[in-house]
Amino acid sequence: MKKNQLWALHSWVGLYAGIAIAFLSLTGAAALFRIELDALFNPDLRQVESGGQHVTMNPIVEKVKSMHPDKLLFEVELPASSESTWNIRLIAKQKDRLFPMLWEVFINPYTGEILGERNYYQTFSYYLRNLHVRFYEGFYGRQIVGLAGIALLISTITGFFIYGQFMKKQLFGTIRKKNLRIKQADLHKLIGVAALVFNLMIAITGAWLGLQVYLQKWLTIERPNTFQVKEAPFNKTKDTAYKVDFDRVYSNAKKHFPELVPKLVRPSTNGDGTISVLGNVPRQAYERNSNKIVLDKRTYAPLYTYDISHAGMGAKLFFIQESLHFGDFGGITLKFLYCLLGLTSGFLSITGFIVYLERTRKNRMELPGYTELKPLLFRYTMGIITFCVFVAILSLLWGIGIPTLFVVILFYGFVVLVLLKRIIEFVRTKWSGSNRQRI
Repeated sequence: MKKNQLWALHSWVGLYAGIAIAFLSLTGAAALFRIELDALFNPDLRQVESGGQHVTMNPIVEKVKSMHPDKLLFEVELPASSESTWNIRLIAKQKDRLFPMLWEVFINPYTGEILGERNYYQTFSYYLRNLHVRFYEGFYGRQIVGLAGIALLISTITGFFIYGQFMKKQLFGTIRKKNLRIKQADLHKLIGVAALVFNLMIAITGAWLGLQVYLQKWLTIERPNTFQVKEAPFNKTKDTAYKVDFDRVYSNAKKHFPELVPKLVRPSTNGDGTISVLGNVPRQAYERNSNKIVLDKRTYAPLYTYDISHAGMGAKLFFIQESLHFGDFGGITLKFLYCLLGLTSGFLSITGFIVYLERTRKNRMELPGYTELKPLLFRYTMGIITFCVFVAILSLLWGIGIPTLFVVILFYGFVVLVLLKRIIEFVRTKWSGSNRQRI
């Protein structure tokens, strides 16, 4: 591809996808710490004093189920440390699309005391996740994020080849201060090359995660740790009502898969008559809770064990995408490094936008409604902040349904208005052209 074609592609992608990339950069940096922030904001739910032996789990689960006859048991989250709590999650029997629910009941594992309850969809943690993963757009938000990942990939690759032309003329890292455009351009090149490998990784994994549903369908890829019984022993009603001995589930899971650190216990409700115990294996850098053992609900005998360490290369590649994208495998230090590097794509979008505005300034000054650089950047910044704050308020008050409806109306309403504007401009141009020919 020729130099001018690279420039055109790099500029076009950056200009039209830049605001989405910048938004994902900022929300992604915040979403890295959503689990830590949830523990920080809700210590009464997430933290307890270590007190020796855990109480038996079975009567606690039954008590919680009896307290919520309108809900079904979904899973039990086990403590991550000696100071963590049990989290019993339930789902509504009658689903409400506008007000969906994933109910969480937090238990002190040493006393059995119920510490508090909440709808997960009304938490700040879920808000951060959903804002980054799908923009709170309920239909194709995840896929739009995936397309933004492809845009970042194209922008990163073309930017690298473009900068290769400058390396012959300018020492890497030199920041010229002749004017704002040149200074921002040099910063753009410096940060772009310095964070090249990281942004390539984020772009590829982000595109995969966003488009995963369609890619798996097109490429006929099944989730590698999927298990299906040959013949379901129950109907759905009996399977859902079947009483589970959670203490025995835990002990049998550890017995047959000793390397597993159990995190989630999930009884089946579809008639399979199984209990899935999902968790992590130490010193693995794969997606959380992807190792698992499946037990028979009647006998607690193991039916299936999945250890990613023993899986093929394709499965390992499948499960490393999310952990590479979110930096889940290296503790809080790695997350801070991810946060710093994750902000670079947003910085590149902003500096690239400034370079474009300064380069086209003379032409734009002749247009009606011209706005100076600082007010224009302020307008965009305040627009993004206002959007995030408003969606956060809606989410914390009413969960996922109302803010999703708001974003869908706002997004597709904006698309319709833009299309109508273009159509009207096109018709006016054609109309005025035909009138001139008549004259």
